[in-house]
Amino acid sequence: MLRRRHFTAGLAATALPLPAFAQGKKGGDVVVSQQAQPPTLDAQTTTAQASRNISLHMHETLFARDEAGDPKPDLAEGVDISADGLTYKFSLRRGVLFHNGKVLDSTDVKASLERFGKIGGSAFIMKPVAAIETPDANTVVVKLSQVYPGFIEGISSPRAPCAIMTAEDCAKPAGQGGSIGTGPFTLAEFKPDSHALLKRFDKYVANPNYKARDGFAGRKTAYFDSVRFRFMPEGGARTAGLQTGELHVLEALDVPAAERLKSDKSIVAYTMMPWAFQTLMMNTNFGLTANVSIRRAIQAALDLEEIMAIATSGLFRLQPAWQHPNTSYFPGTEGLAKYTTQNKDHAKALLKEGGYKGEELVIVADNSFRNHLDTGTVAAEQLRAVGMNVKLSVMDWPTVLNARLRPDGWNLWPLGMGIEPYEGPYGVVGFFAGATPVQIKPDPVIEQAQAQLTTGLKLADRQAAVKMFQDRIYDQAISIKCGDIGVIQATRSNVANYAPYRIPRMWDCWFT
Repeated sequence: MLRRRHFTAGLAATALPLPAFAQGKKGGDVVVSQQAQPPTLDAQTTTAQASRNISLHMHETLFARDEAGDPKPDLAEGVDISADGLTYKFSLRRGVLFHNGKVLDSTDVKASLERFGKIGGSAFIMKPVAAIETPDANTVVVKLSQVYPGFIEGISSPRAPCAIMTAEDCAKPAGQGGSIGTGPFTLAEFKPDSHALLKRFDKYVANPNYKARDGFAGRKTAYFDSVRFRFMPEGGARTAGLQTGELHVLEALDVPAAERLKSDKSIVAYTMMPWAFQTLMMNTNFGLTANVSIRRAIQAALDLEEIMAIATSGLFRLQPAWQHPNTSYFPGTEGLAKYTTQNKDHAKALLKEGGYKGEELVIVADNSFRNHLDTGTVAAEQLRAVGMNVKLSVMDWPTVLNARLRPDGWNLWPLGMGIEPYEGPYGVVGFFAGATPVQIKPDPVIEQAQAQLTTGLKLADRQAAVKMFQDRIYDQAISIKCGDIGVIQATRSNVANYAPYRIPRMWDCWFT
């Protein structure tokens, strides 16, 4: 049995501010280590963090998110929205170049938006779009069939980026497009199971409307000659590589390693909280978890504090709401304690109520992200403790992504939801709604909440929709939010002007 362990929490960032006279210096080949290999580099088609770490160096969007997560113009100069909320007129930045030398124009944007609506990882964003017009080379007009207050938030989301590609690249099927973008780096080589190599795009056209880096927007300046992203699932290997200088930047440094290396002046650690929701997604379409009593039994059986302590080595908080506190859509936590407190006797009673007779419960977990594997492992032990027959099936990240898309064969899927809560409610609620909800079987109340969120003109109505969604998730045990995860990014001390963010941004930093 797994025992409760005690951990330290809340490591402070040790980075020192650069002096005001510091200037960037071009040159050098920086090596970044990330935990998982990307399932694809076709930016539009995937929500995988492992992909956007790379693709957002290559691709840009009409609007992007700033340091605070708010939408800001990127490839667009701005947007004019009609009084009835149905027409969006985008003016494009002029003279922007694709990596193949082509000048960006409205036909590329139109083709990109249309492709995203067909095969995008967040294609629901484009559902209200009735028509896209290109009155001239620098203007794109998007007409909606219904009011959608979250449209700019949607197309600025980095979750599955609505990347602007060449019209020619947009004709390619899912998984085969997206090699040519407008970003500060261009793809030189991609070797699955090994690395992706990006080269500086020396003809990159930086956004003149900004003076400095700002989230995924801002003025981006590439100083490194190349960025090599190495796929390294083993935390010990990543830490060792950082210590020796073989690696310069880590997407994630394990908490115990960060504690151990606090006095190492060659390494700088940056802690961010919150970074992600740790969840256990349920397949409400298949087997045991199609039974709401069984789902509620699972919910009652789990000790969330133990799961989070082990899965994060102590860098967590027990915050049950499905939006971050101090944001416009925070739905509060009133009444949630009854769902988040372990009660083994109640769990056993619910199993009996649901007619459980020892059938196998299948948890699919990947071995690329430690928090996923540890969450699945601890949850399996806790469910066995109340009498459930649990199979933990461990795969690599791409295989798990494919497995969980099937309507059957799995019951629980541990997932860290990072980018969705960062960007607000649309990605979170949308993950459970539409044609391909994560729980497989659509839920009518969540569909209603999604409709109200995406069409409500009043902020209060959209806030009520998020509360409706959260109440339904807990009442029907559609998914379990275990808590909030923190993350530690780390660099060698000779990487100057690095700033932690949702991806390791390799623009506006350089070697000293």
